[in-house]
Amino acid sequence: MKLGTPCRWLASAIIGFALAAGSVLGQGFSLGNVFQMMGGMDTVKKLSGNFLESAVKDPRLAGVMGKLDPGAASPKLADQMCAMLGGKCKAPLTDQQIAAGSSKLDASQVSALGEHFGSSLNSVTSNPLVKEGVSKAIAPKLGGIVGALL
Repeated sequence: MKLGTPCRWLASAIIGFALAAGSVLGQGFSLGNVFQMMGGMDTVKKLSGNFLESAVKDPRLAGVMGKLDPGAASPKLADQMCAMLGGKCKAPLTDQQIAAGSSKLDASQVSALGEHFGSSLNSVTSNPLVKEGVSKAIAPKLGGIVGALL
């Protein structure tokens, strides 16, 4: 019995599996796929609503979030997130508005928003690839988005 043939077959199988896995993982970080993997607009709306409802109740954010109506802001935030994640939504805010909005919050408020965003994201998905993709796309601009919605 030749030992070389099964070893070649096994090596080919391992290489093929690694290439397939790399292809799938590479697609997982595509923004369009993150939106789809997340569950589409229903999940983005849930994330937006959970995040705003949670943030409005935080005493650390009372100074800024007291001016925000979560019911009115949630659809705008959901559309903004959808667009940022590669969905087919029109973003209600421009990059300039987000940049201007960031000046309305201080570092501790942005940090508090980040905490609420993280816990809200955990409530809508357990997929680590989705969490990473959503966090990379949205978290760096979250303070500016909320500031622009005020």
